[in-house]
Amino acid sequence: METATSQDQVLTRAAQVIQSASALLIGASNGLSIAEGYNIFADNALFQEQFGEFRTQYGFRSVLQGCFFEYPDPQERRRFFEHLVQLWITDYTPGPVMQALRSLVGSREHFIVTSNADRHLQKAGFAEENVFEIEGNFETMMNHTSAENRTMELARFINRHSDSNLVFLELGVGSGNPFIKEPFMNLCATLPNSFYLSFNLPQEIFLPHSIADRSLAVTGDLAQTLRALNALCPA
Repeated sequence: METATSQDQVLTRAAQVIQSASALLIGASNGLSIAEGYNIFADNALFQEQFGEFRTQYGFRSVLQGCFFEYPDPQERRRFFEHLVQLWITDYTPGPVMQALRSLVGSREHFIVTSNADRHLQKAGFAEENVFEIEGNFETMMNHTSAENRTMELARFINRHSDSNLVFLELGVGSGNPFIKEPFMNLCATLPNSFYLSFNLPQEIFLPHSIADRSLAVTGDLAQTLRALNALCPA
């Protein structure tokens, strides 16, 4: 893993890597949504404000628990999901974090693999065909439908850029994530012209020796990091 002596140097190096990229393969997980203020794990003020009725009635303490709660009947399950979809998808307006990400990507060719179920990426302007929701979204959960599998689009994207300067952009993915982080790192190891950028809190950073000379960890608040990179990376 590349090292730098200050946060400014780390950000400058990350900006150089992004600007030199032929394409960006982005992995986004809960850390990105949490940076926006949408935390599926938390019994926080937003959850209590938006889901207080369900919290009181059923006792669960997070959106995630609500999604997998055993409701007394299908109508109650659907009522929860309709409420969730209305508040977190239909009424959602992209905030500074998602706006900064969209601006950073700009016109650069990209593909996004995400485990987030909130569809905020699409609402922020990322094309549907460029987003692979590997675990579906709240709408598919509500309707018991399968997530659209974009494996072929992902494979074509990788093949198109396998010999060029493909940059992996990992945003808020947990250190042990087996669905995005592990396959992304393994793929990077097989592509000698690629580079891996990991954006996360310090305790969630993990980069293996196999890509030590082609990786960089950017630690800290994701919202601040994206804002700083926008200033350094004209689209």
